[in-house]
Amino acid sequence: MQVDTKVDLEAKQQPSSAQLGRGDGALKRSIRQDEVTSPYEGTHTASSELEEADDRISAFQEDALVKEAFDKGTDLREYAKQVASELDAAEQTHIIGYVKQVAPFVQLHHQIQACDDILQKMEHLMSGFQSDLGNISSEIQILQEQSHSMNTSLRNRSTMQQNLNTVLEGVVISPDLIRKICEGEVNEFFLQHLADLNKKMSFVKSQQGQHVKAFKDVGPELERLRLRAAEKSKDFLIKKIESLRAPNTNIAIIQQNVFLKYKELFYFLAERYSDAAMETVIADKFDLIASEENGKRGMVFGAPSCLPGLPGLFGNKPAMKDKANVFALGDRVLVTTTADPGIILTHIAEEKALKFPFEALFKSMSRLLMDNASSEYLFDMDFFAPPRGKAARQTKDFPAVSGAATFNEVFDPTLKLIQGFNKQSIDASFDAVGLLLCIRLNNQNIRIMQARRIPCLESYMNATNMLLWPRFQAIMDLHIESLKKAAPKSLLPSKDFHPHYVTRRYAEFSASILTLNQGYDDALLANSLFRLRAEVEHLLMRMSGEFSDAKSRLVFLINNYDLVVAVLSEHSVSSFDQEKSHFNTILEAKINEYVEEELRPFFASLMRFVDSAENDLNIVGLQEENFERVASEFNQNWKNALGAINQSVMHSFANFQNGARILHHALTQLLLYYKRFFTLWEKRFSNKKPKVQPMGLQSVMVEIKKFRSSFQ
Repeated sequence: MQVDTKVDLEAKQQPSSAQLGRGDGALKRSIRQDEVTSPYEGTHTASSELEEADDRISAFQEDALVKEAFDKGTDLREYAKQVASELDAAEQTHIIGYVKQVAPFVQLHHQIQACDDILQKMEHLMSGFQSDLGNISSEIQILQEQSHSMNTSLRNRSTMQQNLNTVLEGVVISPDLIRKICEGEVNEFFLQHLADLNKKMSFVKSQQGQHVKAFKDVGPELERLRLRAAEKSKDFLIKKIESLRAPNTNIAIIQQNVFLKYKELFYFLAERYSDAAMETVIADKFDLIASEENGKRGMVFGAPSCLPGLPGLFGNKPAMKDKANVFALGDRVLVTTTADPGIILTHIAEEKALKFPFEALFKSMSRLLMDNASSEYLFDMDFFAPPRGKAARQTKDFPAVSGAATFNEVFDPTLKLIQGFNKQSIDASFDAVGLLLCIRLNNQNIRIMQARRIPCLESYMNATNMLLWPRFQAIMDLHIESLKKAAPKSLLPSKDFHPHYVTRRYAEFSASILTLNQGYDDALLANSLFRLRAEVEHLLMRMSGEFSDAKSRLVFLINNYDLVVAVLSEHSVSSFDQEKSHFNTILEAKINEYVEEELRPFFASLMRFVDSAENDLNIVGLQEENFERVASEFNQNWKNALGAINQSVMHSFANFQNGARILHHALTQLLLYYKRFFTLWEKRFSNKKPKVQPMGLQSVMVEIKKFRSSFQ
């Protein structure tokens, strides 16, 4: 079938020889006809027809079969007949094949008709389903409408039931509630029933505009219960408040365990019976104020006496056993470093006649005040806070209660009392170290209260700082003024070389200030200490002027500066570095001056000759007599001079370590002078033998080593 079809198609596509013949004959007839019928047409028309004929012949010649026939010389008419016969044979063959396939085509036709019948039945069935679904949709819509109606009815009934329940809960007073309010004791169960009563009263009050007969009927009953509950609440609170008046009562414990537990009673009175609440608040405040004042008056006026300060740091030398405590910090610093609150029990201190520095009293009172104030503040903020997060009820006779305002009323007399005591003690004090300790304690107290997040004493502590700092600065000014006015003659009646007591006071005082400034780096303290240091140095210079010779003046200054350095060197904190560096520099300079003064009486010619000879460029030209004279003097006196220098240092410096250091420095300086002289000697007499032979450098060093251990 496929081959026949292909042949058929090819036969249809390719022109046959007969067609070609018929075409050629037609072409010729057309040409002849044109020649006959149009003998008179123009030359242009004939030429165009010839060109068209040539184009057709060229197209046929391009065909492969025609071209092959032309190449073989085949007759086109015969070839066309052959093709036509082949086409007829192929047509007959196809017709016979189609006839043989008639049965399957008939069967296929019957199957298609059967399918059409089945599909028609399915169409009728689906049409029935569609009709049934339409009916079901209508029924579902009806059910939805009925369900929506039922939901609306249920919602309305639920709302009505809820409102009815609310009304019933608000107006129905149970017998148990009446019995507990009227006859029951004030306890936790009473608080629960009191809360129920308060809810019913609030509900009835909120429904005043509703014309409901039940509200009018229950109103008088609620009023009677309100009066009874207010009476019992007031009596209970007044009774508990009166218990605060008992001696040695721990108010904080009662407040936390009793009043806060029953604070709902006060809320009820504040909302439902303002007169009773006002009476309770007044009684509570007066009892708290009385208790606080009695306790703090006993603490302040019964406090043990404190150690006195001195009116002037650099006045006459006092005859006091505890004078070092005024200037040296010592164990007094423990008041700022120990975690112990340091509470002083007044009755024990009075029995044993104990005395304490002012900073100990200040710490004891401030820590007691902080603890009591913190407890009272927390209680007031909780107990007198607006009930249930709402604004407190305000009336003409009972304004809104504030916890902070209540605290201020309770503690204001106590704070004024303690502030007055602090002012009196601070204004009368001349103990700058004690005041600075109080300043540090007050800073610690501020940080403690900030950590507790309790701001009730913030203004009090700021006011305390305003008392302490100006007085401390005034005392520093008095010390500086006393140094300016000091008379050197009265301070040095015996011309003693030893460290002066003023220097010791300054050293201990400055060490105390620097210790308390560690970690604070207070510029005000640093500036005051700088001014004080300058005046001390000036006073020491004036006092050294009382000595007649330069050596004695240097000995006096070295002993005093050495004392300052020794006291400051006992501390290793960073706040001392600048002061230690300053006084070490001054001390080294004075020691160098003293060494020169100590060597000059014995070795003046050697020292002058070495200094002048080293400046002369022509050492060989120097006179031999000068070298020999200096060497001769040194050979004769150097051993005796070493002994004299040793004795002088031992007599002048009581501090053995300082004396050993100065002696070592002096002997080292002498050895350097002699070594320089020996170098000059070798250059001068390199080619000539001198008349006098100087002492050998090694011998001098051996002798010097004997004196270095005098102070060891």
